[in-house]
Amino acid sequence: MDERVDVLIIGGGPAGAATALALARRGVDVVLLDRARFPREKLCGDFLHPLGTAALERLGLLDEVLPRAQVLRGLLIVSPQGREVFARFAGGAGLSLSRAVLDETILRAAQRAGAAVRTGVAARTVTRHGDRWHVSTDNGTLAARLLVGADGLHSRVAVAAGLRDRTGRGGRYALGIYVRGLPAHEGFGEMHLGREVYCGVSVFADGQANVTMVMPKAAIRARRDGARHGLAPGTLDQMLAAFPRLYPRVRTAVTSREMRAVGPLRPTSGPVVGDGVLLVGDAAACTDPLTGQGVSLALTAAPVVARTVAGALRRGALRAAALAPYARWHHHRLDGLRRFLLLVDWLALRTPLIEPLARAWQSRPALATRFLGVIGSGEPARTVLNPAYVSRLLLACISRA
Repeated sequence: MDERVDVLIIGGGPAGAATALALARRGVDVVLLDRARFPREKLCGDFLHPLGTAALERLGLLDEVLPRAQVLRGLLIVSPQGREVFARFAGGAGLSLSRAVLDETILRAAQRAGAAVRTGVAARTVTRHGDRWHVSTDNGTLAARLLVGADGLHSRVAVAAGLRDRTGRGGRYALGIYVRGLPAHEGFGEMHLGREVYCGVSVFADGQANVTMVMPKAAIRARRDGARHGLAPGTLDQMLAAFPRLYPRVRTAVTSREMRAVGPLRPTSGPVVGDGVLLVGDAAACTDPLTGQGVSLALTAAPVVARTVAGALRRGALRAAALAPYARWHHHRLDGLRRFLLLVDWLALRTPLIEPLARAWQSRPALATRFLGVIGSGEPARTVLNPAYVSRLLLACISRA
């Protein structure tokens, strides 16, 4: 006989775990499945903007993770020519925090709150019969009134619900390593920019550092590697050589784990709710990791999802219309931001304009802080997309030319 539950979440990353936690605290009957066992290795930037730090605090988990995180005052942005901009956050602090620590912390909290967390259990099939979703596993079948897809960019839940298809082209690839002994800029995350490529650096409280490069497939091929795994000797040096301020520092460090790769990372969007189904995290919308938005946005969404779902369950209505409050929030939060992030991508990686911008931000740090506020603190895009900001930026560019 099928196990009947109110809410079934597939995916135990930050989006799924935070949603399970928020729902369980509202007394909702919730089960979470993930095929992985935790703690697990997960290729990620291991970085939270102030928006994500604030979300962790609202979830009551910030004090639990702080001993294993580095608190960040801002972000070091390095232009392709090696120009350094130490941009401070507009409000609050960011974190360098391992995904292994973050994921396990949220899952444990969800369990304490009453969620049934089942790791090492893969969802085999996802089908809808009547008013319930049926998900088969090696341990039996669960029948859920509401199915939450927190299963990432290539979400099976989204495909099964008809909210996404399997098509799509393009996208960048991420390649990451962990090192020890990297000379660090204490209190700052790092983003090193190149032509069509970039590299993020997060240093943890224990001194270990995450170095993750992101590039299109063509750039990987150009460095004599087209595979996702088993990278050829010398490939790491070839890739890091694109970042003049980082490369010498990494060469003095000791690699502590083997290189990992994932991709393609395609920006996606579309409906986030349907009849009896809801998407969160990268399953709902994936942005390019250049600005490090993913985890912070997932944590921020969890209380909104829980409020929407708890209300729909009380009314006994789980059709798409009943889940619309979350869909509206998601559209409002992501629509303008997505367009802004496309502009950031173009400026940072596809044009030479980043060099005069970096010079302007060096001379006027407040302009850099304001720009970073849109990316990491939830400030509206109009904070910088307005005549006053643009004119001040142009004046700074001219004065530094």
